[in-house]
Amino acid sequence: MHSTDAPALDPQQLRAALSAKIESLGTFRTAAVRDAFRVVPREVFLPGVDLATAYAPKQVVTKRAADGTAVSSASSPNIVAKMLEQLDVRPGHRILEIGSATGINAALLSELTEPSGSVVTVELDEDLADGARTNLAAAGYNQVQVICGDGALGDPSGGTFDRIIVTAGAWDISAAWWQQLAVGGRIVVPLRLHGSGLTRSLALDHTDNGLMISTNAVVCGFVPMRGASEMGERHVRLAEDIILKVDVDDLPDEGALSPALAYPAHRQWTGIEVRHNEPAAHLDLWLATVESGLSFGKLAVAASARDLGLADPALRWSGAAVYNGGTFAYLTVRRVDDDTDELGIVTHGPDINKISGQAGDLLRRWAQDRPAQPVVTAYPSTTRVGQLQPGTYVARPDTRLTIGW
Repeated sequence: MHSTDAPALDPQQLRAALSAKIESLGTFRTAAVRDAFRVVPREVFLPGVDLATAYAPKQVVTKRAADGTAVSSASSPNIVAKMLEQLDVRPGHRILEIGSATGINAALLSELTEPSGSVVTVELDEDLADGARTNLAAAGYNQVQVICGDGALGDPSGGTFDRIIVTAGAWDISAAWWQQLAVGGRIVVPLRLHGSGLTRSLALDHTDNGLMISTNAVVCGFVPMRGASEMGERHVRLAEDIILKVDVDDLPDEGALSPALAYPAHRQWTGIEVRHNEPAAHLDLWLATVESGLSFGKLAVAASARDLGLADPALRWSGAAVYNGGTFAYLTVRRVDDDTDELGIVTHGPDINKISGQAGDLLRRWAQDRPAQPVVTAYPSTTRVGQLQPGTYVARPDTRLTIGW
């Protein structure tokens, strides 16, 4: 007789396979981060999740709100690895993590800071904090301190840290993080730079003149922080399965924008070609921060609407769009060859000629220099506007930001 049972999965082999997948993407920059991924047993931190899912290269949602939205998750292993490389942890570092979730990231941090460092991790929900504490103990990381509290307030003991990492989408660099990050230290935070949800994981170094500076931004998406630093979003519904996410500070005319999709699509191809391996990931951030007379938004289109041909925004830039009044234009692409796409613009609304022309001019401006990385400078909120570096200005309750290219 032949057994029909599937062969048992080996966690150690799955860890090796996941690490190899991340390495194939070019994410690992150091042996330390790669080795940590090979050691930490993900299955212990995801009880009730089958092994194949626990080691899949994707996010695993572990808690949802009553309306079904994700409240907590184990982030995509690849973005976790990118942020750990951004953080640049060294043995002996004292680390503060904001957002314990399952405890997986705290375990990875513990591996990186051994043997003489320490990890404190803060989680808002008591059940999640208890779960992280239990998981860390079961995996042998009893030295990690898990605190239940509002991560925006940092470590309640008020100590200072060499590294701070935030594992939820943040609207601000809170006053507590400013105070608790040692001069010369680094914070890695997925910061929402625009109300549309446009987020970048920034590696910000705390300088001796009291600023934080990042020249390393990574595209990411995270469950938003809850607690003291929650923020709202503004969505303009264009159709049943299509919304335009905008920033309320841009004063969008929602009444004018709502019917824009009813106008026939005007499609134009720019002749601008972008290679798949080209460092063009920040084109959407550039559109959001360059002076143009147009406001920025992100077009979210359900699969059903794509299938019907209602809208087809470029996935690479998460639906990047610009608008003015009741007319909007979004980025689309068409294949040139296996390695290259051509940028296009699709415009809807009553002012098609003007907006499509402005959007085309914008893309040609971008194509001349093709800036790869923004320079983001963070200042304490008490800094006067006249003391800020040139760049797009972003105000938050505890932080002033400039974004330059």
